[in-house]
Amino acid sequence: MATDIKLDQQGGNWVLIEASVLKCTGADFMLDSPGRRGAGGSPHRRALVHDAGDALTINFARDYSGGVNVIGDLAVTGDVRVGGQALGGAVRAMSSRIAELEQTIASLTQLIGAVFIPPWRTRTEVEEGDDMVLVVLPASSLGLIVEYEIDQLNPAFGHEDVISIDPPAGTAVLRGSTVRVRINLEG
Repeated sequence: MATDIKLDQQGGNWVLIEASVLKCTGADFMLDSPGRRGAGGSPHRRALVHDAGDALTINFARDYSGGVNVIGDLAVTGDVRVGGQALGGAVRAMSSRIAELEQTIASLTQLIGAVFIPPWRTRTEVEEGDDMVLVVLPASSLGLIVEYEIDQLNPAFGHEDVISIDPPAGTAVLRGSTVRVRINLEG
C-alpha cells in the first residue's frame, strides 16, 4: 500500500494518514481537546506512553481526570493486575474458598435437618420439581408444607406462574416448615 497524508479531510477538520504501519519514535502520544477537559488533571494529556519499564501505559499519570472508558467487549490475553496483584490467582483462590463454604453450609444444613427453598417458577415445579427433578426439587421431597395464595389475571405472569415465595428462594428452613407461594391464575 502506498502511503499518503491527506490534509483538510472531512470538511477541513481531519488529517488522514494512509499506511499499513504508523510508527512514532517518541515516548508520548498526546490527545487533547481543550473543550472536553474536565476539572483537575495534568496540563498534559498523555493518552499513550511507552514508559520506562517498556510497558504501554494508557492515561499516563492520570492526565485525563475522567479516567479511561472502554465501550464494548474487552479481550485480554495474559494476567490482569489490579494494584500489582494478578486477578486470575485471586479469582481461583476465591473460587476454592466459595466451594469450601458451600460444602460447609451443605453439611450444616444436613446436620440440623434444614433444606433450601428452591427458585420455583411454576406451580408444576412446586408440586413436581423441574423436568428432570435435578435442580429444582418439589416441596414434598424437601418436606415442606405449601400454602398457596392466589392472584387472578395478573398481566405480568402466565397461568400458574409463581409470583412470590415467602420465605424467599435460597432461604434455609427446617423440614416441616410452611412456605407461602403466590401464583397467578388466568381462570
